[in-house]
Amino acid sequence: MWRRNIETMPRKEIEKLQEESLKKQLKYVYDNTRFYHKKFKEAGVKPEDFKTLKDIKKFPLTTKQDIKKEVTTDDPFGGRCAIPRDKIWGITAPPEPEIEEPPIMSISTEYEREVLVDHLTRHLVMIGLSSGDVLELQATQWESIAALIEGHFRVRRTVQSLIPFTSIPIENTLFLLDAPRATYLTKFFKPDIIITTVDYAKLMAQELEKEKSDPKTAFQPKIVVHRFRPGSPLLDEETREEFKKTWGGTHLSMIDMGYGGFYAMECLQCNGHHAWEDGFLVETVDPETGQPVNPGERGMLVFTNLYAEATPLVRFATGHNARLDTNPCGCGRTHVRIFLE
Repeated sequence: MWRRNIETMPRKEIEKLQEESLKKQLKYVYDNTRFYHKKFKEAGVKPEDFKTLKDIKKFPLTTKQDIKKEVTTDDPFGGRCAIPRDKIWGITAPPEPEIEEPPIMSISTEYEREVLVDHLTRHLVMIGLSSGDVLELQATQWESIAALIEGHFRVRRTVQSLIPFTSIPIENTLFLLDAPRATYLTKFFKPDIIITTVDYAKLMAQELEKEKSDPKTAFQPKIVVHRFRPGSPLLDEETREEFKKTWGGTHLSMIDMGYGGFYAMECLQCNGHHAWEDGFLVETVDPETGQPVNPGERGMLVFTNLYAEATPLVRFATGHNARLDTNPCGCGRTHVRIFLE
């Protein structure tokens, strides 16, 4: 484990930490963002109404449409920016193409970047990344994950600067054009870990079929991580078994929402996506009422940034259905596990 004291924190300590963080965060967004000041007032709540985790249900959900309605040419962040311009580290583009509607843009600071590097390091160590490995990351140029993991041309800390590994960056903006090059490089380097998506992995397999070859022979991967992000399908159990036969190695699923720096990943137990609760409050709610559903029941996945200081999200409704499990995992980690449905 990268941070055993955090990753195995007892549930009561996790909840205590979340309560303390939420008290500060709710006051912070109310005092510093026009968006949440207005939203809380319309819902008839104030930060001091939050005393325990159960009180989070008093606060309204945040949807994509709520954010888009507030975006203007004069304020592209829709009143969500809580920091002065000189504290901005970077601006993150939306995770899916926005053509007719205003895009949801997010800002990050140096502090937030440090938090996310730590989160991704925990995830990658969890699946077995170690010094000297070869890791191939397939991502598009607008995604922040590459800037957090790879050290190429970076002066700031990344996962690669914490765990020295060889990084093979693969641009996959244009699937059909980039796939042959990605297939060639993967055959050449034979990475220990490949971070891809279900649909792109299938496209690479099709490229190998033209050569009368297959991924198991040509790539020989140990670990393949399939990112679930807008536009890419989830790695379900049927697809996982298919990949095991055609690719070999271990196949894991990763949630990469794009919004708010929210990442969650399966460990080698393949029993739910681990989310780091020291950085997020994760809920499942009734999509109609916004009220939390009982543990283990199906509901819409909702998350709240506990650390974000630039464009924080409070009870962001992802639009995806899930079940949550807060029981300890077989790997020893105690943070919530997400089962997307």
